[in-house]
Amino acid sequence: MSKSLGILDVMHPASSTARKRASFDELLLAGIEAIAAKGIDEVNVTDVTSIAKVSRPTFYTYFGDMNGFYAEIWLHHGRHWLDAQYDETLEIDPKNDQALLEIFAVSRRIPELIEVVQPEFERWWAENIGNDARRGQNASWLLGARIGLKISRPVSSKGALGLPIFSYLEIGEDEFSGPLMQGLGQVPSPLPAMPGIRYSEANVEQNLTHAAIEVIAKSGVAAASMTRIARRARVSTGTLYPRFKSVEVLIESSFAQAIRDIVSGNVVMIEAQGEGVDQYGLAVNAGFLPDREVWRNYRIEMHLAAAHDPHLAKMMEPGFEETAKLLEDSAVRMGVKRDFAIMLAWFMHVHAIGISLLFAVMPAVSQQDNRYMTRHMGALLRSAQQLG
Repeated sequence: MSKSLGILDVMHPASSTARKRASFDELLLAGIEAIAAKGIDEVNVTDVTSIAKVSRPTFYTYFGDMNGFYAEIWLHHGRHWLDAQYDETLEIDPKNDQALLEIFAVSRRIPELIEVVQPEFERWWAENIGNDARRGQNASWLLGARIGLKISRPVSSKGALGLPIFSYLEIGEDEFSGPLMQGLGQVPSPLPAMPGIRYSEANVEQNLTHAAIEVIAKSGVAAASMTRIARRARVSTGTLYPRFKSVEVLIESSFAQAIRDIVSGNVVMIEAQGEGVDQYGLAVNAGFLPDREVWRNYRIEMHLAAAHDPHLAKMMEPGFEETAKLLEDSAVRMGVKRDFAIMLAWFMHVHAIGISLLFAVMPAVSQQDNRYMTRHMGALLRSAQQLG
């Protein structure tokens, strides 16, 4: 298994001194510790050098800036993190797991990161999955579910209710090419309409919450200042403050607005498209459409911030419980027994977040026909007498 070259390998090849290697490695480990403790958008050079007990000039010599530093952490630790997501028998330190998850999650919006994270993930995929459609379907669902469970855990521990479904995510070779999967293999067009966040010029408050959603989706919660949100909404900060006393209040309002838009939109979509295993698979594919981009990225960024902000996590929890209840009731209408529908709903919730992360780094996952997995899951539910 190949290892990507980092900056130290280039700057100081075989002749690199043990002292230089030690300070470099100490900085990488300090960065992992700082990210896990504070969150990737809150860490600065002083945090890292203080933990590593290494000078700031040494940091800048090796990495240039924080984004270059994160890229080096990925180059030295990203492959093991990917391996550990796929093979849970591999051990990974919890701090490493959290820090690499955050680097993976923000890479879509940081050029220095996506240019190393994406090629490494694509190499990993080629070596472990290849072009096998069945293995690709199994891997994308399993990785999506595992990563989604991790990133959603700080908001709600109920995602773990979906764990029993994880054991269903393995389509066998005979089944994949068998009669159950007849007619599959290509994502149909057009896909069902999956509503995104709706925008309106109805009132200033709504414009401000929509501006907050867009800023967070593009750059993260830490970047969502009152000034930037007001600029995006094309109003003055003087217009903003009488309506929202702080950026935290505005972010909370934006989340409530986003949940209302998505939940109500999903109800409309379900009523229009009907319910069933194929509809679920198509909905997964439709979730990759451009109309959902702001929602996909906004949801990821809110979860990243919530990992280090208990107040934000507590505020978000009821919204996602509302979404899970919608999915649960939908599953019951399909004939799934209530107890199992609860498990399935929370699985669908964490998988949706995780598969969005995979798509952000490797858009090719959107070309998979996800009806393979949903038909497979439906067949297993029927055999277990959990689906009528």
